[in-house]
Amino acid sequence: MIGLAVIVGIAIGSPDMLFSRLSIYGFITGFSISSYSMIINDVYDIEIDKVNQPERPLPKQLISVNSALSLSLILLLIGLTSSLLISYYHIIITVIFSFLSWFYNIWGKKQGLIGNSIVASSMSVPFIFGGIITGNISLLVWSISLIAFLSGMGREIIKTIADVEGDQIKGVKSISIQFGSRNAMLIACIFIVSSIIVSFIPVYFDLIQIYYVPLLLLTDLILLYSVFIISKNYSKSESLKVKKLILYAMLFGLITFLANSMIVW
Repeated sequence: MIGLAVIVGIAIGSPDMLFSRLSIYGFITGFSISSYSMIINDVYDIEIDKVNQPERPLPKQLISVNSALSLSLILLLIGLTSSLLISYYHIIITVIFSFLSWFYNIWGKKQGLIGNSIVASSMSVPFIFGGIITGNISLLVWSISLIAFLSGMGREIIKTIADVEGDQIKGVKSISIQFGSRNAMLIACIFIVSSIIVSFIPVYFDLIQIYYVPLLLLTDLILLYSVFIISKNYSKSESLKVKKLILYAMLFGLITFLANSMIVW
């Protein structure tokens, strides 16, 4: 999804560049670095996942740790190379977020909101990354980036509700562990509702075609529904469902903004 976010940033900045060489490099960078980050996270979380998500490949021993690390290194090298082919600015951004991925796992994720902010930033910056490729970081790009950050924060905090048991074993100071699952749910809902409010900026400033407004509203309704569900029941099982629901909403929103930039009515 991160690779697609880069493409959205490019499509908004300059639709003519959408199928260019730089656009391909941007997608490869986003896809490779996000995949590298997820694998590194799985390696560091192997003991936690034995409790929270034992069905994942590493806890289930479907793949060895050495194989996972080798794959992550290959993906990292691909991401760094493709970003260098775009510009020096892009490789600097890529190096920073590659480092933050490692930093998040060894320290950040144990620090509550700091760790959540790192993950949410990795969801929002790709839009700006794409905008820089075109040389046009518009208000729409900044708006989508902020929406992604806020909804990402909400999703990450909801995830901590589901991960309490395993996080306690590893000494993770998540919002749920520090302040309780109910307070974590309330904080997550504030972030998600904030993202819904920010989503009206493109509508207010006529940055999105009128034909796509219903699709944007549908995305907001999905997010609002996730708030309704988690506020009624913030158990582990419901938290996992809502986490997926928010991800689907974010993906639907991505497609909406991409279509808005590519298809003019």
